[in-house]
Amino acid sequence: MELSSVFSKTAKGLDEISTRAHRLPSRVRALLIMIDGRRTGHQLLALSTSAAEGKRHLADLLNGGFIQQQSALAVASVAPALPDEDISLAKNYVIRSLHELVGSDALALAAEIEKAVTPDELRQHFGQLRAALSAARDQKKAAQFLEKVALVLD
Repeated sequence: MELSSVFSKTAKGLDEISTRAHRLPSRVRALLIMIDGRRTGHQLLALSTSAAEGKRHLADLLNGGFIQQQSALAVASVAPALPDEDISLAKNYVIRSLHELVGSDALALAAEIEKAVTPDELRQHFGQLRAALSAARDQKKAAQFLEKVALVLD
């Protein structure tokens, strides 16, 4: 499995999304939902709880026939770039993780992040995000989170 490749859902994957016929575990199904034919394996892993778990789930989906790898040429010719306006997954991830790491102290920043419409607007909050996370009890998780956010927004 090449993590620099872009992944897309197969017919079986689309069937699982609409019917839950294959009864995938919730975290595996959540990863399947995030696969949109535009994100690379690295970008998808950045959205996972842990890189090891994300790799395992991605491999399970690939081996189970729920997703497929696309070549770089096929992606460039078929899939247009992800529109700047569609940053909802990144925003949700940032807000959820911010609440988990900082708690209710992050409500004001979370409200500001929710208003972001473009990746650039989301990037503008990175300094505030870093400052808010300095109060997190688990600094190791906070640092990992910041690395993932930086990867997704690049």
